[in-house]
Amino acid sequence: MGHAVDYGAFVEKAPRSMPSNIKMGSLALMVIGILAAGYGFMTAPTRTGGAFIVNFMYWAGIAQGGMMLAVALVIVKGRWGRPLKRMCEAFGLMMIPMYLLLMVFYLAGGIGIYEWAHWDHHEFGHLHKWVYFFGSEDSHSPMFFIARQAVLLGTLIVLNILFIRASVRSDMGVAKEKYGWEPQGIAAFFGNIGGWKGAEAEIAQSTKTQARLAPVIGIAYSIIFTVMAVDVSMSLMPHWFANMFPAWYFMSCIWSGFVFLAIYSMLFRSTLKIEGALKPSLYHDLGKLTLGFTMFWAYTLFAQYLPIWYGNMTEETVQFLIRTELAPWSTLSRVVVMLCFLAPFAMLTSRGLKKVPAAYLMVTGVLAVGIWLERFLVNMPSVWKEETLPLGIVEIGMTLGFLGLFTFVVMKFLTSVPPLAFTDPFMQADPDHVHVVPSRLKGHHH
Repeated sequence: MGHAVDYGAFVEKAPRSMPSNIKMGSLALMVIGILAAGYGFMTAPTRTGGAFIVNFMYWAGIAQGGMMLAVALVIVKGRWGRPLKRMCEAFGLMMIPMYLLLMVFYLAGGIGIYEWAHWDHHEFGHLHKWVYFFGSEDSHSPMFFIARQAVLLGTLIVLNILFIRASVRSDMGVAKEKYGWEPQGIAAFFGNIGGWKGAEAEIAQSTKTQARLAPVIGIAYSIIFTVMAVDVSMSLMPHWFANMFPAWYFMSCIWSGFVFLAIYSMLFRSTLKIEGALKPSLYHDLGKLTLGFTMFWAYTLFAQYLPIWYGNMTEETVQFLIRTELAPWSTLSRVVVMLCFLAPFAMLTSRGLKKVPAAYLMVTGVLAVGIWLERFLVNMPSVWKEETLPLGIVEIGMTLGFLGLFTFVVMKFLTSVPPLAFTDPFMQADPDHVHVVPSRLKGHHH
C-alpha cells in the first residue's frame, strides 16, 4: 500500500517569480535569435525561411509532444508521471508563440519559399493538388492554405488552454488558501479562482473536466499535426509524398517532448524546489518510454524507406535519393541515424544509466541534437539547392533564439503557478495497489 506524500510542502517552498539569471539568459538568447533571423532574411531569405521551418517543426513538436504526456496520463489514469504534469502543461503553452510566429512568417512573405506558391495550373499536373493548396480551381491566393493552418492549430491551442486552466485552478485555489499564493499575471488567467466552491468540489470538477478534454485533445492532435506535417513540411517538395510521413512526424513529436521533459526537469528541478518529487524511478520510467519511441522512430523510418526504395516510385524516391546519396546530405543522414538511434539505443538499454541524472542528461542531450538535425535533414534540402551544408551562424542563432523563448515561456509559467499538480488525486500511489515482495526480501524493501 502506498504512503501519501505531501506534495504541498514542495509547492510551499516553490519560487513565485522567475529567477533573474534564467530570465536574463533566456532574453539574451532571444536577442541572438532575432539578430540572426534579421541578418538572415536580409542576406539569404530562402535559406533563412528554411531555417525557420526547421525550427518551427522542431519546437512546436516538442511543445505539443510534451503536452501529450499530460493528456495521456489523464486518459489512462497513469500515476507514475504525474509529478511532470505541470511541466507538460508549461510545454503546451509554447504552442501560442509558435502559432503567432508561423502566422507572421506566412503573412510577411515567408510563403514564397514554397515552390507551388509561384506555379501555374499545368506545373501541378493534378488539379486536386491545386485545389488542396488554393481552395478552388480559380484561386491563386495561398490564403486558403494559411487559413486552414490558422484554424486547426488555433483549435488545438484553445483545447490546450481549457485543459491547463482546469488543471491549474484547483491547485491555485488550494495554494492560496494554504500557502498564501496570489494569482497574478499568467497565474491570474490560468489559475482564475473566481467562484471558488471549496477544495473538494473544485478538485472533483477539475479531474472531471480534464478527463473529458483529454481524449478530444488526443484525437485533435493526431489529425491537426498530420495536416501540419503535410502542409508545412512535405509541401516544400510539392511533387513528393509519402503516406507514413505525417504519422512518423507526429509520433516523433511526442518522443522529442519526452526528451525535453527530462532535460528541463533535471536542469530546473532545484530552481523550482521540486527535486524530492522527481524520484529516480520516474526517470527510469521516462527513459524506458524514450527508448521505446527511439526504436519506433527507427522502425517507422525503415518502414518508409523500404517500400519506397524497392517500389522505385519516382515521386517518392527523389526525396530519399537527395538525402541519402547526394553530398552534403548523405553524411548528415548517417549522423542523424547515429544520434537518433544507434547511440541512444545503446545507452538507454542500460537500466542504471536512466537513474543517474548526469548520464541521462547526456543521452537526452544527444537525442535533442539528433532530432534537430533530423528536422533539418527532412526540410532543408527541399529549399536549399547548393552544394554546401547550410548550417552556420543564421541557423544556429535562430535555434538559440527559439531555445531562449521556450525556456522563458516554460519557466515563467512554472514560477507563476504551483510547479506540481499537487491537488491531483492521481499524484498519490493507488490505495488499492498491493506491492508483492518475495519472502526472502522481506524487511529489505523500501
